[in-house]
Amino acid sequence: MARITILDCGTTTVDEALPFSDRSRNKLAFTGILRGKSHKITVPVTAYLIELPKALILVDTGWDTAIRTDARKYEGFFNYFASPGFLPPGKAVTDHLEALGYKPSDLDYCILTHMDIDHAGGLALVRDAKRILASESEKKASEGLHPRYLHRLWRGIGIRTFPDREFDLLGDGSVTLIPMHGHSEGMTAVKVQGDDGFAIIAGDAGYGRRSWENLVLPGVEANREEALASLRKLQGFAKSPQCKAILMTHDPEHATGIIKL
Repeated sequence: MARITILDCGTTTVDEALPFSDRSRNKLAFTGILRGKSHKITVPVTAYLIELPKALILVDTGWDTAIRTDARKYEGFFNYFASPGFLPPGKAVTDHLEALGYKPSDLDYCILTHMDIDHAGGLALVRDAKRILASESEKKASEGLHPRYLHRLWRGIGIRTFPDREFDLLGDGSVTLIPMHGHSEGMTAVKVQGDDGFAIIAGDAGYGRRSWENLVLPGVEANREEALASLRKLQGFAKSPQCKAILMTHDPEHATGIIKL
C-alpha cells in the first residue's frame, strides 16, 4: 500500500490572478502591482510525505522556519511583495516529520516539483535527506538570475537531477516523475501508484480543480504553450477511473488529509 500524507506548511497571500490568470486581463496582475486588497486571497502551502514499503519520499519542503523571524529578508523583495508567506508554529516540514516519527535523515528522497521559494525554501531543514532531486531543466534554470530563484536557500546543499522525461524513480512503477513544464522551466509532477489506483502530486501545474477542468493557466508561466499542455495532461489523468486525487500545492480542496492507495 502507498500512503500520501498532505503536510500543511502554512499559507501565502497572493493576488487572485496568480493562481487563475483569467481573474484579470492585466498580465502583471499576479505581482499585485497597483492592485488593492480586494484582489488578495490566502492559499495553503503544502508538502507531501509518501510512505512506501521500500522508500520514504518527501515532495517539496514548504517554508523554512526563518520566515517566522524576518519574512522580508528570507523571501527577498520580489517574493515578499508578490506572495508573503506565513508559517505557524508546528507547521514546518520537520515538525510534521517529527509528529509522524521520522527525522530528515530517514528520507530516502526529497523531490522538488520545482524550485520556487514555497517549494524549495525549506531545503536547509531537510538537507540530511539521502537524496535531494530536481529535474535537469529546473536545476539549470535555478542557477540563473531570475528573482523567483533564491540561490542562498540551497547553497551548500547537494541537489541531484533526473532527466526531463517520464522517470521511474524506484524501478517498480510505484513513483513516476512526469514533466509538467510551463509554470517553470522544469516543473515536475509525481505520480504515486498503489494497489487501488494512483494520485498525482502536481505542484504548481495548476492551483485547483478549475485549473485542469477548464484549462485555466496560472498567472506565472515560463512557457505558456507548455503550461497548457501540462494542464491537458492532468485533465487526461483525471478522467481515469484509477485516479484517486490530483494534489496541487495551493489547492484548498486538498490542504490536509491522507490518501491511501
